[in-house]
Amino acid sequence: MSTPAVINVGFVLYPDCTLLDFAGATQIFAFTGVFKPIWIAADLAPIPTTEGVTVNPGATFDDHPPLSIVFVPGGGSGVGKAMLDPKLQGWLKQVTPQANWVGSVCTGAFILAASGALDGCEVTTYWSARPALQLFPTLTVVPGYPRWHVDELRHRFSGGGISSSLDLALRLVELIGGVEMARTTQLANQYAPHPPLDSGDPAEASPELVISLTQSQAAFTASLVDATNQVLAQS
Repeated sequence: MSTPAVINVGFVLYPDCTLLDFAGATQIFAFTGVFKPIWIAADLAPIPTTEGVTVNPGATFDDHPPLSIVFVPGGGSGVGKAMLDPKLQGWLKQVTPQANWVGSVCTGAFILAASGALDGCEVTTYWSARPALQLFPTLTVVPGYPRWHVDELRHRFSGGGISSSLDLALRLVELIGGVEMARTTQLANQYAPHPPLDSGDPAEASPELVISLTQSQAAFTASLVDATNQVLAQS
């Protein structure tokens, strides 16, 4: 399979985005030698993440190279704000029609859905946020808790929560760059996860743990519902 010399992957950063959502995928893409990760934000000011550390964007909405892939990470309280941010949403509406692939990981799906870029698509998101994402009438949330889902017909992709960014990026490398590139990248990163516990998926975790964590996330989920309703009211 032939691929371009450079495939620019634009990661959309905003205050309170989640570090592994974009850092994990950045790691995978960077080791291909073909995909070039670019962290993009409204300006070049440091971006605070949900992990309490800041990162520096390398480009801005007004100044970045052409993007083959647009990748939106999830986050905390910043997700609802990003869904209603005119500048960020305006940029997404401008740039996504020009990209070859567009997608998200975790709750980044809400930001992308707010722009209309997921209309008509099948998507996934963070496990406890699935009911809130289903409020968007123009998309379909796939059953279960997949680590990644690719709508190949519409060139849209989405991932489950946080660490799913690694799987999702590797799948995109396979689809676009081929199996050998993906295998080489996986080995270069020694990505062979065997977690010491088996509670990383709601289908595997105990019902008590799922209920407890869902309750602890109630305020965040409510903020997603509120922002979604505001977006729908404006459409």
